[in-house]
Amino acid sequence: MTPAPSPREPSRERLANPLVRYLLATRPAFLSITLAGCLLGFATARADGVPFDGARAAITLLLAVLAHAGINVLNDYCDHLNGSDARNTQRIYPYTGGSRFIQNGVLTPRQTLGFAVALFAATLAGGLWLLGVAGDGLFWIGLAGLAIGWAYSAPPLRLNSRGWAS
Repeated sequence: MTPAPSPREPSRERLANPLVRYLLATRPAFLSITLAGCLLGFATARADGVPFDGARAAITLLLAVLAHAGINVLNDYCDHLNGSDARNTQRIYPYTGGSRFIQNGVLTPRQTLGFAVALFAATLAGGLWLLGVAGDGLFWIGLAGLAIGWAYSAPPLRLNSRGWAS
């Protein structure tokens, strides 16, 4: 028997405001881990004697959050394509089964993919700007993060379906 959807699950009616709809599609509660990682990185750099630049730190944090948000949205799109979110009927909302934005008709698959691409484009543009003003210290870390985020659920790697990323 399929359990009734949680009343907290997204619906187009509850998310009539497009700005709220797209913000919530990124699964913002899970972006807090990116905040923690950045703060740890800032503290480590400072402890190693790197001067703290608040503006660059804020931009770095924003770009990291944009990258993570893009990865979350791309994951929803890819899990829609492979059917894993639709098959997850014993889900624990909001922890399993994705955001349910596609499955509940809040966003179309095309809108979801377009949003993921826009988030990645903004991340890449900002990252290139940051590379120009701050040097290449984070280049390989950022590139690796984007690649791993893509590989998590996108074909052909789909690491999450191979037991590499649960």
